[in-house]
Amino acid sequence: MKYTRIFCLGNELVRDDGVGIRVGRVLASLPLPDHVRVELTPHLGFDLLEAVQGTERLILVDAMHTGRSPGTCITLEGAAIERHAIGAAASHTVGIAELIEVAQRLAPDRDRASIVFVGIEGQAFDECGIDLTPAVRQAIPEAVRQVLRAIGASEALLAQGASAIAQYSEPALETILLGETKRP
Repeated sequence: MKYTRIFCLGNELVRDDGVGIRVGRVLASLPLPDHVRVELTPHLGFDLLEAVQGTERLILVDAMHTGRSPGTCITLEGAAIERHAIGAAASHTVGIAELIEVAQRLAPDRDRASIVFVGIEGQAFDECGIDLTPAVRQAIPEAVRQVLRAIGASEALLAQGASAIAQYSEPALETILLGETKRP
């Protein structure tokens, strides 16, 4: 099994930019395999280069701004990340494709296929607030599914992921998405 780190990125105080962190909280509430670690990271910068270099498999989850319909989820792997304009959110000091390019130059023998990006198209990046726009909020289950597929989750874990959000009432879901991972 490859050691996998899932970096869920974003700024929860800038509306849709916080979706990556919300996805990370849902993932962290699941019984993930021992070789998978979820990390909530408020920004993407060159400080993550060590993580990119020292991890066998890296999954980045973040909001994106590409002009697609809000709530659209995509998964890109390896060189495909560099070919797509993902559009780093305002809170990031460097874009995902730039970070991967620098990491590749520092470790040219690294397998590009070991890096996966799961992106959720956002809409509200220039507004302060902790609430996601409806389309972005509704995309969280799909983003969770895409991450679980990327780690090769078992059918049982995929089923748990599918029901992770549905089993909570609306107020209880808010506690998970905003940081309290206790179930009601």
